[in-house]
Amino acid sequence: MKLLDRLERSLRPYAIPNITAYLVLFQGVTFFMALARPDFVERLLLIHDKVFAGEWWRLISFVLTPPSVHPVFVIFQLFFFYFMGTALEMNWGTVRYNLFLLCGYLFTLPVVLIPGAIVSNIFISGSVFLAFAAFYPEYQIRLYLIIPVKVKWLAFLQCLVYLIVVLTGDLAQKAAVLASVVNVILFFHREIVQTFKTQARKSKGNMTRARAREEEAQPRHVCTTCGISDVTDRRAEFRYCPLCTGTPAYCLEHIANHVHR
Repeated sequence: MKLLDRLERSLRPYAIPNITAYLVLFQGVTFFMALARPDFVERLLLIHDKVFAGEWWRLISFVLTPPSVHPVFVIFQLFFFYFMGTALEMNWGTVRYNLFLLCGYLFTLPVVLIPGAIVSNIFISGSVFLAFAAFYPEYQIRLYLIIPVKVKWLAFLQCLVYLIVVLTGDLAQKAAVLASVVNVILFFHREIVQTFKTQARKSKGNMTRARAREEEAQPRHVCTTCGISDVTDRRAEFRYCPLCTGTPAYCLEHIANHVHR
């Protein structure tokens, strides 16, 4: 996409290598600070009323909120986020990966304009997961360190959750989901279009093969007298009578003793 290419060139001098490590570090520090002060995370969230009351730091600090409040889960989630981010940076390069995170951040910011909005970085992290799933759909992880699950099925589950949020959530939640999805579509629109084209070609090919099989299943020769055909008896031979109206077919047994039509 030309727009993304231009943005990528503009961002190149400012791109931060291994930016995922910094995000994981800050989110980890935030988690430990929250253990001492449980209200600390709330002071970082992107909250409409607080931002418009002058707490402008929330426009940045919300990306530093930890993904969980349980020590075991937060360690696993931060490790997996680092793993996903590193993999995406290896595939895209530092600049494009930085741009992906930046777009996710910028798309999420306007959500604060919605009265009553309370936003964390969960949907930005969700877009990173969907991007990872797009690159590595067959990658297998162990859910809760026990259950082996392929990433593509977790991505499908996440999309299902997003759909539920869109159908039942408030306006701010719907906007946050939309920001996450739009970010993924923006960076994967070519792959998405190509997937639809590939599926369309496969469907067309399947229909063509199905029609060919149907045509093969239809008999070419059917005896007018007994109804035997080249499908029911592949060894049977048929002749056509030029003296009958329509030149019907007959098997060898009936071609010589049938009544002309």
